Amino acid sequence: MDTLNEVLPRLTVDQLKSLMRWLPDASPTGRKDLLVGAILRSLAGDGLRALWDRLYDIQRMAVAETAYALDGLFDGNRFRAKYGRLPDFTVKENGRRYSDYGPPTALGLFLYNQDGRYSLPDDLRERLIAFVPEPEPVRLSTIETLPEEIGEDRLTVRHTDRDAMVDLSVLLRLTDQGKIQVSDKTSLPGSATLRLLTENLAGGDFYAHKSKQDQWGQEIGPIKAFSWPLMLQAAGLVQRNGSKLALSAAGRKALASSPASVLRTIWNKWLKSSLFDEFSRVEVIKGQKSKGRVMTAVAPRRAAINEILRLCPVGAWIDVDDFSRFMQATGHTFDVSHNPWQLYISDQQYGSLGHDGYHSWEILQLRYLLCVLFEYAAALGIIDVAYIEPTEARNDFGDLWGTDDLEFLSRYDGLIYFRVTPLGAWCLGLVEDYTPDPIQSSVKLAVLPSLQVNVVGGNLSTEESLTLDIWAVEATDKSWRLDRQKAVGAIEKGHDIAELRAFLQTREDQPLPETVESFIKITGKQGNALKISGTALLIDCENAEIAVMIATHKETAGLCLHAGDRQLVVRLENEAKFRNLIRILGFGMTA
Repeated sequence: MDTLNEVLPRLTVDQLKSLMRWLPDASPTGRKDLLVGAILRSLAGDGLRALWDRLYDIQRMAVAETAYALDGLFDGNRFRAKYGRLPDFTVKENGRRYSDYGPPTALGLFLYNQDGRYSLPDDLRERLIAFVPEPEPVRLSTIETLPEEIGEDRLTVRHTDRDAMVDLSVLLRLTDQGKIQVSDKTSLPGSATLRLLTENLAGGDFYAHKSKQDQWGQEIGPIKAFSWPLMLQAAGLVQRNGSKLALSAAGRKALASSPASVLRTIWNKWLKSSLFDEFSRVEVIKGQKSKGRVMTAVAPRRAAINEILRLCPVGAWIDVDDFSRFMQATGHTFDVSHNPWQLYISDQQYGSLGHDGYHSWEILQLRYLLCVLFEYAAALGIIDVAYIEPTEARNDFGDLWGTDDLEFLSRYDGLIYFRVTPLGAWCLGLVEDYTPDPIQSSVKLAVLPSLQVNVVGGNLSTEESLTLDIWAVEATDKSWRLDRQKAVGAIEKGHDIAELRAFLQTREDQPLPETVESFIKITGKQGNALKISGTALLIDCENAEIAVMIATHKETAGLCLHAGDRQLVVRLENEAKFRNLIRILGFGMTA
């Protein structure tokens, strides 16, 4: 930034005269050089402090924030987020306010508009720091006790860490059973999968299913059920086999790993994934897939949110709007779109978000923030959430063209408060260790010598039912029978039958019957009795003599096995070498 002596001559005579009105005993007449000299004299010595004392409190804070800013520039967005409003730079005349045109307030003697940004001359900055106290850092407010209602809507509170651990197991087991389907083009879960997950996730989804009242109505739809298949794909725990998801090697390993560690891995993988842009879930805003670079990269957006989540006190409730303002006030901001003119509501021309005031932080960044918190962080148990129905939960979009009939701008508008959980602190890297409370099952089982497993107390959870389904056949709602064929199939998929023993023992008061112990021991051995050591070719020879000759020849005997009268078996990796050698012997091999 230049000095005051360099800035003032760039102003017009009219601008200088407008500033003179705030100087005591100064006459706003004369040549430009005389006006500049008068202002310099008024700001010299004790005059600077005298003018500072005449500023309103909000104007003083604007000067202080700029004086202590690293770049010496006034950041209006950060200032408004911290103090709730902007200072007056111009005198309110003819209904105008916050305009760069019109008579300046006394603040204009300190902050000068150059190239669209207000800045503080270097020499003034040095002198001001001598007596202007540094502004207090912005602080994130917390709430001790949540209200029971927001307006007339009852506040729903969901504790998510335990649910997330259960949901992870349920998702992995449903995937292992081939029940999770996604689009091979978009990777998004289909309607049948969304219904299945909504029915099986711990506590259900955040909102109960409600159908549209008419074709113009809005539907909240799934939240957790939508995000889980995407996060599993992004984390590499599953892979697509056509339209179905199957567990990857990492997914099978996750079944036997600490759920907290897996959840942390999923979150960290999601932060960097480009699989899906969460903002596309704000469906009323169209044009996101228009030609050109409309939307920004998702990883920097998530990184900004993750960084500010790390500043939240663990276990303290935080107002989402305060959190949003805190992000802006501390400079942890991000952009959602490169070109808001391409985004629109209802009509591409009249409803374009490129118009002034249509692409504010509240419309774009806040909606993205709500989605990431509600649909992804809460689903993974990183934050607990307190929310209401999204209908009319926010009134910040009513002035936008085409929103008259909208009940909400996004399905996440009802999120009001959140708090970082102990699991979240672990996932965010705030603590080195995390030990979850053990899950206490309320189910009592009777394990009979006949291999029958009966539920004699309580009800099986979804996770418990899925676990039994791996090793047993369901006879009735309360009765299962251990099945060797099914158990062997589970071992082939990578399950450890020790899981079955632990599952039964923790829910049965008596020692397991000898027949059940024998079932577990024998099945464990037989399930691993055969190992696939490689893939081989089965080759038919024209006659038995050729088969014997090749199988016993010193050059080829080590590459093949004689199987039957006229068949040979060759490892797939030895095919090329085998072909070359039999050609030397005078034989060819066709398909």
